[in-house]
Amino acid sequence: MIRRHMFMSALAATVALSGCGGGNDSTATPTPTATPTPTPTASPTYASFPLTAPAEFNTFSAATSYTGDPATSAVTLGAASTETLSTRVRLATDTAIATGTYVLHENTEESRFCVPTGQTCTATLVANAIPANPEFIFRTDDTTTAGKFAQGEFLNNVVTASTTVTPNVGPTSNTALALSRVSYANWWRGDSTAGQKRLTYSTWGFSTAYSDMPATGTVAYSTLTVTGRLVSTVGATTVINKVTGTVTMSVNFATGTVDSVLTLSTIPAGGGAAVAYGTFTAQGAIPVGQNQWTGSFTTGSPLSGTLAGGFFGSQGEQVGTVFSASGTFGGAQQRLIGVVVGKK
Repeated sequence: MIRRHMFMSALAATVALSGCGGGNDSTATPTPTATPTPTPTASPTYASFPLTAPAEFNTFSAATSYTGDPATSAVTLGAASTETLSTRVRLATDTAIATGTYVLHENTEESRFCVPTGQTCTATLVANAIPANPEFIFRTDDTTTAGKFAQGEFLNNVVTASTTVTPNVGPTSNTALALSRVSYANWWRGDSTAGQKRLTYSTWGFSTAYSDMPATGTVAYSTLTVTGRLVSTVGATTVINKVTGTVTMSVNFATGTVDSVLTLSTIPAGGGAAVAYGTFTAQGAIPVGQNQWTGSFTTGSPLSGTLAGGFFGSQGEQVGTVFSASGTFGGAQQRLIGVVVGKK
């Protein structure tokens, strides 16, 4: 009986030690759970120019006006302004000059342009959409009201190339303007010889998706083109010149700052070499989570004014900016408006 009692006591002790983790037994290390690899977000797909079908676009716009006959007197200058992307100024464009209708619309005003004869939109094709031309231009002149006109100037990157018409049409051969995501237009119209005239420059295209906007890094947009109009009055004289020049633009996507320098020249109305005008420095900001920006010309620029612009295509690959300015420069009262388009 004593021996059996001793044996049972030893067995109980062994079980107790085993339950407390004693002895030489080891527990296997559990296999860690694998962390699933996140699926990368697909980049958005963007349409491109030239168009494959007629399309309507909302626009960024810059506008000014003047009243009077610039051929005979000093006109009365209106205000100059810019506007971010909106439905208030919009347009419709087509793929073919010969058959399409091109529409420019602001608030309650609208102009329609087309080539086919006998239609309410029939216009004179001042400049055709051929590769040699950076712009194609329509114009209508009213037959009942003297001085009433409408003119539409479009960057020549929207029309589909065709060799079945004479002359052969197609996007501009200027590589700096053969842009795939952004375009521009200018709408110039007048009520009568002595009445009000209005200029509206716009930029538009396939905007960068909010989720596709860069959040880091600084990008220099090095291939940029500027065009616009300068209306200048001094004494009894009015001069309206086209504007050209060079532009640099740097965007810090981490801080949202946009820095630009526009070195502008004017093209004499009768043609000839460009004449140096002035250098404008601008600063702007991109609001958090946005794909557009606003800014202003800094102190030291010839005129004071504002800018509004946006980013177009994958990762903001292309840009479009409108600008307007007003003031006195060189003894003349002036209004300046225009557009800048380009790419990285």
